[in-house]
Amino acid sequence: MTIKKRIVIWYTLMMAVLGAIMVAAIVSASGIMLRQEALSDLREAVSDASEDIRWRSGNPDFDDVDFFDEGIYIQIFDGSGALIEGRASDDLPSVPVSVGDLREVPGIRGQWYVLDELAGDGLVVRGILRSYGEGVYMSLMEVFSLLVFLVVMALGGLGGYIIVRRSFKPVDQVIAAADDIASSGDVSKRIGLGGGSDEIHRMASSFDAVLERLEEAFEKEKRFTSDASHELRTPLSVILAECEYALEHGDDCARMEESLSDIQRQAGRMSRLVEELLALARADKGTLNVSYEDVDLSELAHMVLSSLEDKAASRSITLTLKTDPAVHVDADQGMLTRVLINYLGNAIEHGNEGGWALLRIRDLGQEVEVSVEDNGPGIAKEDLEKVWDRFWQGDSSRSASGGAGLGLSMVRWIAQAHGGSVGVESSPGNGSVFYFTIPKKPV
Repeated sequence: MTIKKRIVIWYTLMMAVLGAIMVAAIVSASGIMLRQEALSDLREAVSDASEDIRWRSGNPDFDDVDFFDEGIYIQIFDGSGALIEGRASDDLPSVPVSVGDLREVPGIRGQWYVLDELAGDGLVVRGILRSYGEGVYMSLMEVFSLLVFLVVMALGGLGGYIIVRRSFKPVDQVIAAADDIASSGDVSKRIGLGGGSDEIHRMASSFDAVLERLEEAFEKEKRFTSDASHELRTPLSVILAECEYALEHGDDCARMEESLSDIQRQAGRMSRLVEELLALARADKGTLNVSYEDVDLSELAHMVLSSLEDKAASRSITLTLKTDPAVHVDADQGMLTRVLINYLGNAIEHGNEGGWALLRIRDLGQEVEVSVEDNGPGIAKEDLEKVWDRFWQGDSSRSASGGAGLGLSMVRWIAQAHGGSVGVESSPGNGSVFYFTIPKKPV
């Protein structure tokens, strides 16, 4: 059974229960009110009859007494309980006189109320009234209440069905959209339920947000696979070509040595690419752990700068270090070394011939900032956020640098793993400044 049917049935049953309670309360209240009104009329009729008795020469005169009025019968008894005036009929109940008692006694046509009151000189006035509990009015009231109950049930069920149907209409749209996405496999589609603040609209918005992230993840995976294939295909093609060339010129040692050198260089490039891919894969899975230790960042910067001097000299680029004295952080020294090498390496590879690169270490109190500034060609504004994407490279540098475009992605992960952040400022023709900020103590 569907949720909609269960809700409609539950709603209808609840309306039926409430309707039954309401009808019972109305009938009961009506019966009580009618009974009280009838008894009040009975007492008033008996009192009026007593007052209407006239005494003439010691004898009672009943000419002014109304012995039947609005369903009330009046009888008059003497002191011995004998009926001396009023209607005597088999339809009316015949019970002994009991002054002051209001009784409900059975009769041929149902229940009757009987009230006896003294009228003076030993006379007793009796009032007789048919019980409204068995009367026509109450029967009509019960029939009417039953009809009202059935109408309430029908309207309640119909109203519940309409409300549930309208309320669950967005759910049907969500199901239809989800089935369409599942059958087509197109995660670019959205549920698109529209505006709304209820739970179903918020759920649909959450689904759309999940689909957005899934689409983004799929696009990144496709781009990652394409870029990885491209990066691996180039060195593999070179290796295969060099192997064929070496086989064709096996008698030429110089040619053979040149081919082996190219193969070694391309194999090294592939090895670095695979190593970076494995590192990023471990980072994504959370298995690449940070080993914290006390690191003298100023000293580490000197060491990295010295190791890159020959590479910078090959392009006539001047390297400069500016650092606050004895800047210490609790961090992974190997990861920080990778950050410095990547930032400086990019400045050397992509900088202008004869240019410069400045490595700056600043103590910001609770944090440390590492920045590398150069006077290279700069980066277009629309590409500033792309530099952190995996395999992204400027078109002019893809073939020249020999890199795979994974270094800055790793730098961003290292910063995040240390509780820090990265950033870049650049514009075409004005060089670039890459930032790396981490707290001195682990967070």
